[in-house]
Amino acid sequence: MWDEDAVPYCFWADAEKTELVGIAALSCSGIVIHSGSHFHLTPAIEIKIFALDETYQHQVFPNSGEDQGHWSDYCLYYLIQLIYTIVETQCGANHIVLYSVPEAVTFYQRHGFDSFVELMEMPSNRFIEGCIPMYLNL
Repeated sequence: MWDEDAVPYCFWADAEKTELVGIAALSCSGIVIHSGSHFHLTPAIEIKIFALDETYQHQVFPNSGEDQGHWSDYCLYYLIQLIYTIVETQCGANHIVLYSVPEAVTFYQRHGFDSFVELMEMPSNRFIEGCIPMYLNL
């Protein structure tokens, strides 16, 4: 099932685009922040999908060395740079938000993401059941 509110992106292993590394999808979103009896919605860009083909999971990026990064690191770095460009030129936002499966939380933490704090609230959404809401300040 595809989300019509998200814009898809592909990560390719080669310039000819013959080998797909992974996919991502971005959408406008927000974080609900409670303050007493009021709430504030702060704008965010949501990473709705971030997935790599199993062939590229846990694989070192070519010519980078084991301690320099994996395909997943480079793909996420590219996606974050793309988000910065969108925020600077098209749509303002204060955060990047995503909903991580438990097994990927440490990966996102390595890239600066934090779990939502007490006063932050994620929207109710049946597609994120069991996932951990995380954010990155821009």
